[in-house]
Amino acid sequence: MTPETLAFAGRVIFGAFFLIAGVRNFWNFGERKATATTNYGWSLPAPIMAVGFAMQLVGGALLVAHVWVVAGALILIAFLLTATPLYHNLFLFEGKERDPHLYLTLVNITLCGGLLMVIADAL
Repeated sequence: MTPETLAFAGRVIFGAFFLIAGVRNFWNFGERKATATTNYGWSLPAPIMAVGFAMQLVGGALLVAHVWVVAGALILIAFLLTATPLYHNLFLFEGKERDPHLYLTLVNITLCGGLLMVIADAL
């Protein structure tokens, strides 16, 4: 396999992850709106949630389509950097309650790192 083929496959898989998440979040918007409470105890207004879901959808679609890849990756990084402290602020928890938030924070940081590699490949 060539490096170009591997980069293509990785970008499509990466983009599909966010594209599928965005579609699922819009498909279940009513449920998401009713159950999504931030770590601070308040719910995001529906229009702000819709913007976040649109960022997943658009960013993922741009990566899959190989169109404006840098913009798509930056949209997804902005989404991750916004959503992580709202829903996985590990500093608000102690002991075993912190564990899932630590894990998901690390996952989202890792996703940002992978998106930086997607950007580097696109430049």
